Amino acid sequence: MLTTTRMSALHVLVAGLMLGLAHEAHAQLDCIVPTREEGFDASQRGASSVRRAALAVASIVQKNAVFIQGNKPVRVRTSISYWGNDYAEASVITTAYNQKAWLSGGCAISKFADRGGGLSDGSIAIYINNPDSMLAGQLGDQVLRAHAATLRRGSMAGHPVYAVSGNDANPRVLLSRAGYEPWVPVTLAEVLDWRERELASREADLRRAQQPSPNDLNEEKIQKMYEGMKPFDPAGAEKMRNDMLRMLPKLRSDAAAQNAEGGALLARYRAEFNAYRASLTPAQLAAPGNHQAGTFSREGVVRADRSQGGLMSRVDPAYASREPSRIHLLVVGISPHPKASPQYAWAQASYEALDYTALAALLD
Repeated sequence: MLTTTRMSALHVLVAGLMLGLAHEAHAQLDCIVPTREEGFDASQRGASSVRRAALAVASIVQKNAVFIQGNKPVRVRTSISYWGNDYAEASVITTAYNQKAWLSGGCAISKFADRGGGLSDGSIAIYINNPDSMLAGQLGDQVLRAHAATLRRGSMAGHPVYAVSGNDANPRVLLSRAGYEPWVPVTLAEVLDWRERELASREADLRRAQQPSPNDLNEEKIQKMYEGMKPFDPAGAEKMRNDMLRMLPKLRSDAAAQNAEGGALLARYRAEFNAYRASLTPAQLAAPGNHQAGTFSREGVVRADRSQGGLMSRVDPAYASREPSRIHLLVVGISPHPKASPQYAWAQASYEALDYTALAALLD
C-alpha cells in the first residue's frame, strides 16, 4: 500500500512495467474468459443501474494492462454477483488464472478454479454499494450489528485506503462522494445496551435453572429406570436404584449450591454494572465505546476508560435510505500478497495501475 507522497515514483515504476510488458502481451495473456454473472433480477428497483456499473467496472479492470498480462501466462475472468435490498449491491471480481486452471478446447477454465489450490495468481475485487465490504469481524448481537473499527491507512490515487476492521492485511480503497464514509462509531451507550442484554440473558438462564424441570432426576424416574432394567438384570437393577437413591440428595444439594453461587455472582455483576452506567454523563455515553466496556474481570466491571479493547463501527443507519438506482460506493480490495511471493510486485503494480479516475466517474 502506498501513500500519495510516493505516487510519482510509483507511476514511473508502473509505466516502466507496462512498457516492458507490452511486447509480451501475447505471451502472457492467453485469453479473456466470458464474464460470469449471477443473482441479477431486472425486476428489482436499482438492478439495471448496478448492472451497468458492474459491467463498466469489469471493463475498466480488464483494461488494466499490468494486471491482465499476469506474472506468467494467465486466463482472465470476471465474476459478478448481485445481491442486497433492491439488488443494488454487487461484487465484481476479476481473477488471473494460471495454467493449472485451464481447460483444453477453447478459452475455458475449470469449474473448480475458485476453490484455491494455487489455480489463480491474484484478483482485483471491487464492491458496489456495499458498505459491509469495509467492515468485518462480527461484534455485538442481533440488535447491535457491529464490527471492529475500520482505520485510515494512507491513500491511493487520491482516494483513502483503510484497514478493514483494523486489519492491515486487508486494506481497501474507498471511492465515494465528498469523502463519505458509510459507517459510524458505536457509542458507549450502545455498547452498554449490548452488555446489559447479555447480562439479562444470563439472569434469565439462571431463573430457568432454578425452576423444576422435566429433565431433573427424581425418585419416579429412578423407579422407571429400575423397572426397565429389572427383567434383564435384576441384581444390577437393584444396585443401580439403591446407588442413585443414595446419590440423589447430594445431587440436589450441589445443584442448589451452584444456583445460589451463580445467583450471588450475577447479583454482584448487576449491582456493579448499574452503578457504573449511572455514573456516566450523557456526553460520556455518546462518545465512541469499545467492545470491552461493561464486561467483568476479577476486579469487577470493566470501565471504558480502563479497557484495552478496540473501538467499534457499524453501518451508517442513514445509508438504508439511499436511492438504490444510484452508485454511492465503490470499494477496491487491494489485499497484498506476501512480499516473498513471486506475485507480489505484479499484484502491487496492478492495484496501482487501475484506472481510479474511470471508477470514480461511475459515482456521478
